[in-house]
Amino acid sequence: MKLPSALLAVAQLLALNRLALGAPVTEADRSLDVHRFRARYPSDGVQSTDGSSSSSAPPSQLHLHEPLPYETDEQDQDQDQDGASPSSSIPSRYQSTLLARRLLHLSSHGDLITVFPAAANLSSRIPASVASTPIGLPEYIATCEKEGESSHAADPTILSLKISTATRNAEAGSNATLSLSWWDEFIHLTGHAPFALANLPRLSLTGYLEEIPPEDSPARALEACFVHKHKDSVMWLPGRKWAAHEGVWTRLVVQQAYWIGGFGDKNYIGWLDPEEWRAVRKDEWEAVRLPGEKD
Repeated sequence: MKLPSALLAVAQLLALNRLALGAPVTEADRSLDVHRFRARYPSDGVQSTDGSSSSSAPPSQLHLHEPLPYETDEQDQDQDQDGASPSSSIPSRYQSTLLARRLLHLSSHGDLITVFPAAANLSSRIPASVASTPIGLPEYIATCEKEGESSHAADPTILSLKISTATRNAEAGSNATLSLSWWDEFIHLTGHAPFALANLPRLSLTGYLEEIPPEDSPARALEACFVHKHKDSVMWLPGRKWAAHEGVWTRLVVQQAYWIGGFGDKNYIGWLDPEEWRAVRKDEWEAVRLPGEKD
């Protein structure tokens, strides 16, 4: 029997999911999944599971104000409410925090998101239509404040140029979010793309930018750390007469962290505890491994 295109697409996606989990796809599995979809969205000219026909067509597209056509998994609820899944195969929230801290320390760049000022405070050089809207751009990062020397070892270091959009938005009062992923590094380490990039870790850090006072971390120490990770950043070092643009050392003070370890049946997805985020020691995040890393 030829399936309607919408049902066929659902069956194919479900089959791919079973293949990703290493489970064989049987005709019975495919039939059951299609019947379940058909029961919720009967289509024109197709008989439902009780043998009757229906003239209601499945939705041609999803609208953001409508609920998505799937059931809420109790396991996902447990992750959000308790910080860990009851399944022993899924890392706990704290184990995921260790992985998240490792991802931060191994990352050299991320997307820094800030928000444009309201229309009344917007520069004449900026289109009025972007007032109060977010903008995200790639940014060099490092973790240059050391454990035992600073209370900001869990906050990423950024060389903020005064001319940059993110810096100007932050000076106008915007908070900031840094988005990181393990996607590029996995391919770099393994030499191949995974079955699904969506099954690899990503992390969102939300807080605010602040200038790093000299008494917290000497400029020379920050320079050595940052240039070690980004050789070309020597062209923008703060206070240097040859610098292409005026810059300042800043940190993203992390107030909240959201973690997606991968697919939810095997990984923790949810908010991390800010106190746990800051309490992680270097030897702890150095002891864990992200996908594709070797011991």
